[in-house]
Amino acid sequence: MRYLAAIGLSMALWAGTLWAQDIFELVQRGDALLAKGAPQLALVEYEKALNLGAGSALFLNRLAGLYMQTTAYDKAAAVLHKSLREDPKQLPVYSALGEAFLAMGKIDSAVFYVEQARIIAPASSTIYSSLGFLYMQKGQVERAREQLDRAVELDEKNAEAHRLYGFYYSQLDSLDQAIASYERMSQLQPNEVEPFNNMAFLHASAKRYSEALKYYKMAKERAQDPYLAQAIEGNIEAVRAIVAGKMRARYILVKNRIKAEEVLAKLGQGLDFALVAQQNSIAPNAQDGGDLGFFGPGELMPAFEETVMQLEVGELSEIVEIPMGFMIIQRLN
Repeated sequence: MRYLAAIGLSMALWAGTLWAQDIFELVQRGDALLAKGAPQLALVEYEKALNLGAGSALFLNRLAGLYMQTTAYDKAAAVLHKSLREDPKQLPVYSALGEAFLAMGKIDSAVFYVEQARIIAPASSTIYSSLGFLYMQKGQVERAREQLDRAVELDEKNAEAHRLYGFYYSQLDSLDQAIASYERMSQLQPNEVEPFNNMAFLHASAKRYSEALKYYKMAKERAQDPYLAQAIEGNIEAVRAIVAGKMRARYILVKNRIKAEEVLAKLGQGLDFALVAQQNSIAPNAQDGGDLGFFGPGELMPAFEETVMQLEVGELSEIVEIPMGFMIIQRLN
């Protein structure tokens, strides 16, 4: 009997060794695939390891990161919960859970886990700025402000807190205070596009166009993405057009009033102007969404210009009759 028991124990140890070796090899293959830039294939190997019982906090956190990258936020949250059971004091895991629940639209759960992180690390400025962001998402603006105040009190160089201050003051239409917050952010992150772009936008909103142009140019100098640089250049052109007294508008042209009324009704329901123009307009610029670009006084027919000048930015005109048909116009700047 003792001999049989010894054999059974030896076989169990041998099976356990093989089992551990299988997990190790799966994780290694996953690591190699991840290093080669194949996250989906790496995820397959990691999930096999998980199903065999891999459960170290380090492994689970890596798997959760992959789930986050592939937008499988519910799976990321489940794995992160397992990781906390392995080690309840992992500060980054609470923050990652906050991110996962925020991505799922579960803001209360996101707040709960970041609050847990705050309990573990009450002197972390980063956690307070994260809470400030989440409370803004909940619409609790003053509660958000309290968190940001605490974040900056703990670390005046917390750039994210200053960024969120800028957003906070923008919501209150306190443009100069918002600009001051983004200015501080730009000092802390001088190579980032966002603070310069935001300051430019706010100066333009305040009709300080020379300042807007200055900051847009600074933003463009820092833009690494060519599409972003192109978008900023578009903003520069728009400000220059305003300074030059130019307007920008788009229109939809149809043959008869009945069709114009149908188009106006669609726009009134909130349908996208450019899409409606592409589908209905008989104008040569229909495929451009009816956009005319910038134009100055006297460049277009008087009826068109007079209508545009009477509109607020974004406002739709009534039906305008011209010799070629019937138009609906929207002012863009």
